[in-house]
Amino acid sequence: MTAPPATPMPPSTPDDTDPSLPLEQAIDWFIRLQAEDAGEECRRACADWCAADPRNARAWALAQDMWASPLLSEALAVTAASATAVPDSPPRRHARAVPLRQPPRFRPLARRAMAWAAGLLVAVGLGLAADLPLRLQADHRTATGVQERLQLADGSRVLMDTGTALATDVEGGERRTRLLRGAAFFEVTPDPARPFRVAAGPAVVTVVGTAFAVRYLDDRVTVTVRHGTVDVARSGGPAVRLRAGEEVVVTASGVGAEHPADLSAALGWVDGRLVFEDRPLGEVLEELDRYYPGLILVPDSLADRRITGNYRLDDPVRTATALAGLVRAETLRVSDALLILRPRP
Repeated sequence: MTAPPATPMPPSTPDDTDPSLPLEQAIDWFIRLQAEDAGEECRRACADWCAADPRNARAWALAQDMWASPLLSEALAVTAASATAVPDSPPRRHARAVPLRQPPRFRPLARRAMAWAAGLLVAVGLGLAADLPLRLQADHRTATGVQERLQLADGSRVLMDTGTALATDVEGGERRTRLLRGAAFFEVTPDPARPFRVAAGPAVVTVVGTAFAVRYLDDRVTVTVRHGTVDVARSGGPAVRLRAGEEVVVTASGVGAEHPADLSAALGWVDGRLVFEDRPLGEVLEELDRYYPGLILVPDSLADRRITGNYRLDDPVRTATALAGLVRAETLRVSDALLILRPRP
């Protein structure tokens, strides 16, 4: 990659830990210049941006240091290994990884770049440690990008989405299930004498016989009903009744108001689809990233583009490539652990 001309630094060069450094913009420029056909106009624009402010030039240097860092490479490798090392996972198809072209000169790793790479390693380690209690509680778990169908002892059926953990007890006088993380779609066998209850975070869902989904992510529980009726409450609190085509959100502060649901979007994953209408690309990719064993990154220049579509979930790389095409962008596969969207030149 051709780097922009070196920019003279004033005597008071910004410190690497300066929070005002425009690191996100620098990474955005770095992604653009990774294109083999990045033109001279793009390189000049980057050089002009670096020359406009010494903080810009320092952020550019840090961005290059970060990508060249062996710590970051190691962190990405650990991320990929931890995401895919799950017993009995079906084989996954992967496109050929495309290595980032290294900058022409290698500088000693700057403090903040080292902090980023080391921070990613720490995050991986903490994530594995935090996952241990969940693994001990769960009777059933799904790996990233994997969905699994279960039939419970009472005949009820459950579809577990990617990255989901579930604990079940349906053999006694009361049928109980705990959604520890992720999303699950329940088709409950009717039994008036034994209501079926699903606990997820602060929410408790009670049904007799119906088909509904519960999603528990980021301390937020969403209950969506496809058929039948369910009651949703916080533990010990009054219940909100949901009917077919309705949903409600439950958080630590309370149960929201029930409202009509867009079932094609809310339950698209049940049919293996990612369905969205007029949503920012960044939000759509955040959802798709749940099915990809690594990170999907998009620069700020693309994240707010609004898009509509209906795509398969079983091939996240192909879907990300198709989404990139909607906003005149392309994908760069750095490794099994990192997929980057970047604007086309």
